[in-house]
Amino acid sequence: MSSIDWRSLPLLQVLALVLASCSSSETVEQQSKLAASTAEAAVLVTDAWLSGAAPSHYASAALQSFAGTLGDAGRQVESASSSDPAKRDALKSSLSQLSNAASRAESAVKAEQRAQAAQAVQELRAGQADLATAYRQYFAPRR
Repeated sequence: MSSIDWRSLPLLQVLALVLASCSSSETVEQQSKLAASTAEAAVLVTDAWLSGAAPSHYASAALQSFAGTLGDAGRQVESASSSDPAKRDALKSSLSQLSNAASRAESAVKAEQRAQAAQAVQELRAGQADLATAYRQYFAPRR
């Protein structure tokens, strides 16, 4: 069992205050932007592997990390309070789609299956488009 380092308590209090001050809308926006850039990185890494410019071990490790990041973003969005749960759920769904596609790309790279990796790239691109649409709808002004 570890003891509390009381010198770090002020830092923890500041961190808790900062995290509490983030609105749900800011969380959703940050996670959506993180997911968009992560999905683009997954496309680039998979394309690099397909062209022979990235080794399999690097590409599969990166894709595994990207899938985890996308899954985490989805969980963050899902836990954010929202005045419009349907719009939040659409964002969550697109993030899940991206995470699954990145996982499929990772599996394809590990198995050296180029056709499946190329299909995963197409799924990532479709997921990017879905995320962009869900993001626009989430932040669209209410009428």
